[in-house]
Amino acid sequence: TISGRPRTAPGPTSQGFSLEKRLFRMNGAAADAGALRQGDRVIVVLSGATQGERLHPAVLVDLLPAGLENESVLKPEDGAASSPETADGPFACSGRITSARVAEARDDRFVVAADLRSEGFTFAYVARAVTPGTYMLPAAQIEDMYRPGVIGRTAVGRVGVAPGS
Repeated sequence: TISGRPRTAPGPTSQGFSLEKRLFRMNGAAADAGALRQGDRVIVVLSGATQGERLHPAVLVDLLPAGLENESVLKPEDGAASSPETADGPFACSGRITSARVAEARDDRFVVAADLRSEGFTFAYVARAVTPGTYMLPAAQIEDMYRPGVIGRTAVGRVGVAPGS
């Protein structure tokens, strides 16, 4: 038996779910994770789709990098309008946010539990850069709660937080 930790982080995968992580500034412009300043707030958008027609009771987990902390979870009414007759929410840049059974901003992660079908999904939260430094940006992962081989994972990255002015 051999135990230990891998030398490199697992790469992105799409085995039943596709998953993408994007960061936006509060004004809706794309944010560069490597060029944040202490005190900056970013909208983290996690979107993707299921492959196939069946219902997937899914859990999505996005670990926060060191240096950032959760501030709030965005609700469907915060995103883009679901119909042309209604106005867009304050975070319309995130797109149409999907309803979830559970969406929590924990100390070290953002967690969602939702029943997903073949249509796309989008979940989002706001994070604040609090501690200067360069950190690893962990991959977000989604998986079917009852079929562990049905997963989607984003790539890992880097986060840079410069001291505030």
